[in-house]
Amino acid sequence: MPKNVYPDCNEEAFRHVSLGETTSIDTIGSVRICVTDEGTYFHGTR
Repeated sequence: MPKNVYPDCNEEAFRHVSLGETTSIDTIGSVRICVTDEGTYFHGTR
């Protein structure tokens, strides 16, 4: 089973950040960001 699955769209995210955490990403291309009550999910869009 994939980790970091965003529950609303059932898509795997490459990173999940819980509420209250900070993060930075260095990526090429665009990223779709989905925010929930549990935290933020980052999806790559190629």
